[in-house]
Amino acid sequence: MVGRVLAAGVSFLTVLWAGGVGLLWAAEPYLVFMTGNSRAYTAPLDPAVFQPRLFKNHDGLTLQSVLLKHDSSTRRYTILFCQPAGGSTQVRMIQEHLKDLFALGYDVFAFDYRGFGSNGGTPSEQGLYADAAAAYSYLIDVERVPASRIILSGRSLGGAVAIDLATKKSSAGLLLFSPIDSVPAVAERIYPWAPARLLAQNHFNSAAKAETIIAPVLYFSGWPDTYMPRADARVLFDRFRGPKRFVETGGGHHHSGFTSAPDLYRGLTMFWPVENP
Repeated sequence: MVGRVLAAGVSFLTVLWAGGVGLLWAAEPYLVFMTGNSRAYTAPLDPAVFQPRLFKNHDGLTLQSVLLKHDSSTRRYTILFCQPAGGSTQVRMIQEHLKDLFALGYDVFAFDYRGFGSNGGTPSEQGLYADAAAAYSYLIDVERVPASRIILSGRSLGGAVAIDLATKKSSAGLLLFSPIDSVPAVAERIYPWAPARLLAQNHFNSAAKAETIIAPVLYFSGWPDTYMPRADARVLFDRFRGPKRFVETGGGHHHSGFTSAPDLYRGLTMFWPVENP
């Protein structure tokens, strides 16, 4: 009798586990990209700061973007910002972070991936990489920003996109805010009961790419961060081979680097000084 009860309990738990695993597998596109969030928490763009731009990606889709540009003729660095999951130039928090970078003396260019914000298309790992490459080409070809003046930047998933771009394009370096090491690794931390590495359809494997990058890297890690705990962030940081600096801040995963403007400025000017106009 006891054996039957135990067997029934095990069977029930197995079915429950299998159902949870199946649900995770089916929901992966939402969990990775969170495109619905890119259309929530929105705010109108301040025309005094944001200059709307449109450009086409390599698939012919028109992508929304914004340029924050200083009026002086000084040849400033331009930060090419890659959005986190659920991010968009329409999202209030993203706008505030872009304005913070602009206020420190840098020009800033941010774009929305396919399927994010008001853009058409369906996001995918390779699609996001292609969108970032198209944004880079737009800066080079249309805005006439030299590659040596482009800082590749991103938060979280966008950090992985910026890291991928750095393996393919020349730049002044990488500015990273809580970048993920890979989707499967993050999933294992959040869902330790699931075989995340077997389920993952998107990988965004920054850990494998970091050791090929010799450009300067400024890495901000926020506390507390369940996606990229301090120890894991350090492991990823240590893989970069060029000049680099690791900065621990508050703000957790979503606000790392933006809790102290002086700390952000000191980190940025270590590699990319602001020239007085």
